[in-house]
Amino acid sequence: MAHADIHMGLSARGASIGVFARNLRRMDHGKVSGIFRDALEGAARPYPARVRASVLAVPVKPEGKHTGLRARIAGCVSLSSGTDTKGAYASVWMNPLKMLPDYTSLPLYMQGEKMTSRGRNYSRWRHPVFQTARNPDTWVQQPAKPYFYQAVTPLGRAAGEALKASLEDITRELNG
Repeated sequence: MAHADIHMGLSARGASIGVFARNLRRMDHGKVSGIFRDALEGAARPYPARVRASVLAVPVKPEGKHTGLRARIAGCVSLSSGTDTKGAYASVWMNPLKMLPDYTSLPLYMQGEKMTSRGRNYSRWRHPVFQTARNPDTWVQQPAKPYFYQAVTPLGRAAGEALKASLEDITRELNG
């Protein structure tokens, strides 16, 4: 499933940050993780709306008719954030469980995912068309309309800026 993760580790590496790391260890781990989580969540907050807008901007049929599938896909965008033992994270992702049971793979087909973690290829989107006596078994291939990654690509930069600001806040707190 389309997923954009930003993880911030809280381990110390390198001698150049040794003093900072020592002082950071004296701070409450939960407080530091919370600061980073809040920063990442704040940076990621506008991105679900951007993904929704990207999905809804996918062109419909020339006649302007639509079935509501784009709106259903837009409703699947989720934001989650939290902390674990290693650090803090924020994720913008597509939750297929918000789709109707027969439509859970539709966000993948719309995105055109080449290969998923389960080894499935969703780049070829085929579906049946209206059946008549003359075309009883007609299927058509529909091209994918990528919507997710173009909308969340700037999240990495935004998260980096937010983490930089939170590190400056922590440094000010450590220095007095």
